[in-house]
Amino acid sequence: MNRDSKLTNRRPKHMRHLGRYRQIAMILFKHRLAELIRVLGLRRFLRLRWLPSGNPWRKDAYSQSQHTRMALEELGTTFIKVGQILSTRTDILPGEFTRELAKLQNALRPVPTPVIEQVIDEELGRPIDEVFASFDPQPMGVASIGQAHAATLHDGTHVVVKTQKPGVADQVAEDVDILRHMSESATERWQYSRQYDLTRIVEEIAETLTAEMDYVREAHSIEHFAEFFRQDPSVHIPKVFWEYTTPRVITMERIRGVSILDLPALDKAGLDRKDLAKRCVNLWLKMVFEGDVFHADPHPGNLFVETDGRLGLIDFGMIGLVDDDVRDRLASSVKAILDHDVDLLVDSLIELGAVARPGSREKLRADLKHLMGHYPVAIPQLCLGANLGELFNVVRRNQVQLPDNAFMLLKTVSMAQSLGKGLDPDFDFFKLLSPNVEHILKEKYSLSAMARRFPGMAAEMALMGLELPRRVFRVARALDRGELNIRTDVPGLERHMVHLERIVTRMVIGLIAAAIILALALIYLGLRIVQ
Repeated sequence: MNRDSKLTNRRPKHMRHLGRYRQIAMILFKHRLAELIRVLGLRRFLRLRWLPSGNPWRKDAYSQSQHTRMALEELGTTFIKVGQILSTRTDILPGEFTRELAKLQNALRPVPTPVIEQVIDEELGRPIDEVFASFDPQPMGVASIGQAHAATLHDGTHVVVKTQKPGVADQVAEDVDILRHMSESATERWQYSRQYDLTRIVEEIAETLTAEMDYVREAHSIEHFAEFFRQDPSVHIPKVFWEYTTPRVITMERIRGVSILDLPALDKAGLDRKDLAKRCVNLWLKMVFEGDVFHADPHPGNLFVETDGRLGLIDFGMIGLVDDDVRDRLASSVKAILDHDVDLLVDSLIELGAVARPGSREKLRADLKHLMGHYPVAIPQLCLGANLGELFNVVRRNQVQLPDNAFMLLKTVSMAQSLGKGLDPDFDFFKLLSPNVEHILKEKYSLSAMARRFPGMAAEMALMGLELPRRVFRVARALDRGELNIRTDVPGLERHMVHLERIVTRMVIGLIAAAIILALALIYLGLRIVQ
């Protein structure tokens, strides 16, 4: 590393990216997002800080959510992607903003075809006409990171070539560095920043961007799902052509068909929409309840019905992880919604990793109880999509944040249900979902599952039984020494303390007895196994 590079790395972040900081500040200023400028600590980058944003004498033609969307569009790739990700986070942003940011999906301008062809030449190491017999200059789709073109191999195979836009990697790296710094600034200036953990959200966005920029990683995901659905002839996952795939270019088999929600075309083809609704929703339920990962973007543009009736699934840039623990909690959450069990739902949300501000549990419980009061238990066809939407509103109002993987799972299930409803207005989502939930819960509480968990539970109970008297003694000693202060104003406290002491004594004795019984049971089982 030369001397100039060392000096550059030692400079403060805002000095290393001074030009970009000024550009971001000016674009936000132009769109009258003064509060955002303050929260993100960008005022110092405005050249004329005393000027009011926009024209104060002219009525603003746009809402704040529209200004936010337009600003993100103008800021480019990274911020467009941030907006697209946040458009799904209804637990963080109000509906007005998520609906507006969702428009970023369809508001992207294509990169000129010669520029894309140059990237392909550089990545594959030979001219594009040597690789492809034909290459359609009109893009099939434009994303924030890349764009897709139809092409034909020299053997006649029809393919889709997705190419990363030039300069994206460097721009994303710079912008992510800036986002990290701005999240730190916001933590000092915004009262809800710690509750929503902006630093963690930025890291999740950075991970998503990094994953989506690596087309080799996406190609491996495609092959994973192809293997997962290998025994199901009704599902078609595109083939990857590895000889024409690099981190910036991915070449896949082209899937042709009718978009899953193109209802006139489906009817014209004589397809049974009720059957399609069950099949497309079962596609995601199978991934969520039987797999390790799931396709996390059930967008109508990513699912096609081919002429032979197969469901063709594309775009594997965004996937979610799922394991048995998450499935258990998802099943508990669904059961809580169906049973109108508020306490179980609150517990399930917390077990899913939801973080709430101190003292908000009771307010959350009251709001959820009010929400569930609008849905009679007698209605089994409860619309999960609508219910989850309202649930996310309650979660957001109580400043409760779900971790990215848990939210992605719930949102994906909700979006899959919307696909089914779009195909068949009478579609009963819970008729498909309930068997999966019941299977998970039965498995969780089955004798075999409990037997598998028994040794660990017994060991934990034994340790707790042995440690509890010592811990109670430490607390009592701390009280005697005046090292533990309890501030309270409870009438009849002394009487309650005597009663509590009796309960603790009985509990300690009970735990010790339980630990001894469990230990004897383990010894007995061990002897039986040996015999």
